[in-house]
Amino acid sequence: MTIEGGQPWAITGPNGSGKSSLLALLAGYLSPSEGCIERLGLSAGPRGLFWQSAHVLPPPELRVQEVIQDFCRQKGLSAEALTKEIPDIPLSAPLYALSSGMRQRLLLTLVLAAPEGLVLIDEPTAFLDPHHKARIWARLRNCLHNPNLLLLCATNDPEEAQLFPNQLSLPSYAA
Repeated sequence: MTIEGGQPWAITGPNGSGKSSLLALLAGYLSPSEGCIERLGLSAGPRGLFWQSAHVLPPPELRVQEVIQDFCRQKGLSAEALTKEIPDIPLSAPLYALSSGMRQRLLLTLVLAAPEGLVLIDEPTAFLDPHHKARIWARLRNCLHNPNLLLLCATNDPEEAQLFPNQLSLPSYAA
């Protein structure tokens, strides 16, 4: 299968079907047991890989501002511009003091700021209230038309999957 930049995809399937594992393979955090994954013409090195997952979190003792600054330094982005995107999250708070929803919104805001590259998001709105879910979906819609992004979203939410023009449905795992 070939997936090209500018073609956003929703990866759907029941729990345990391998959605998160597929994202981890694409990110290079897992190696395939057979076959191969090639990234041709796509910057997916440290600067070009943007991955949001509940399984990958910054150290909890870091403060929000430190997370933003470190992320922007690694990705070559403006910390000042991103800080303005999250006015309701206290910059001086340590990550461990944030609710899971606040942490999720922070990390999604960072990842969805990608100007180009490989953007992998795993169940982006699974634990968000309707207001913040709508805000994240608006950000997702803005990213859908960027020809410099390869955006892949693993989701169990049928409404969320409908945001994406392309869908890959993984079958149930049959043990």
